[in-house]
Amino acid sequence: MIYTCKTPHATEFEEQEKADASSRGVIHKDVTYKSTLFRNLKMDIYEPLKRKSEKAPIYFYIHGGSWLHGEKEWVNISYKTVLRLREEGIAVVSIEYRFLHQASISAMIADCKDALFFIQDNAKVYGVDENFIGLHGHSAGANLALITGLSYAKNSSDIHFIVDEYGPTDVVRLVKENKNRPWWSYIIPNASFRKLSPIEMLHPHMPTIYIVHGEADKTVPLSQSLVFYESLKAEGANVSLTLIPKADHSYEGVEEAVVEKLRADVLAFMLEQYQR
Repeated sequence: MIYTCKTPHATEFEEQEKADASSRGVIHKDVTYKSTLFRNLKMDIYEPLKRKSEKAPIYFYIHGGSWLHGEKEWVNISYKTVLRLREEGIAVVSIEYRFLHQASISAMIADCKDALFFIQDNAKVYGVDENFIGLHGHSAGANLALITGLSYAKNSSDIHFIVDEYGPTDVVRLVKENKNRPWWSYIIPNASFRKLSPIEMLHPHMPTIYIVHGEADKTVPLSQSLVFYESLKAEGANVSLTLIPKADHSYEGVEEAVVEKLRADVLAFMLEQYQR
């Protein structure tokens, strides 16, 4: 079971896009936000290309990769989104975190929260607005974005929205129903899967949530998002759901034009939230 934020359409031009996105404006590369026993955890902070206010709102990205691999640089796969956000006066933050073969589920989740705390604590240093944060992730990254945002929002209004692209939301059910369980699921107690299940974390103060999922996803079944969406609605959350016909995981199986339209729609949603 592989969760990745790459799409098959991105491969041939990914390196050029990364170069384009990473060569413009002020970028604080490999900023250490946390030291652990075996490694320092880092983030990249992309300052806005145009500042529209003294303090820039924050776009906080968490990469996917099965909770087992991935890089913070993956934010640049959707480089047009990154550049447009920065052009609109928004700061982009992309983080790394420990994986399941390196640490526990609790440690991985703590890394994401600590990264958020770090950027807030250092808001003046980087000229960002610690009170206006949007989170985004793909697959396993969407799962962590939901967990981070939902738990944080219980006691704070700083999280304004979360974008969840085909993220697993009920890992207890996902592991139980999957015939090809990942190896790590056999060495982790079943009770721990609840810690990776955003559906267990709903509460009355949730931010706006935007969900996107492919109807033909064989890695993270569509039911994960459908049940999550209905649960959010039942709790009174401001939530919307977009389904992509014929799309497998990472939107495989659909034309590039469909993926580009989707990215444009997600960008439009985020810009609307920031403009508020």
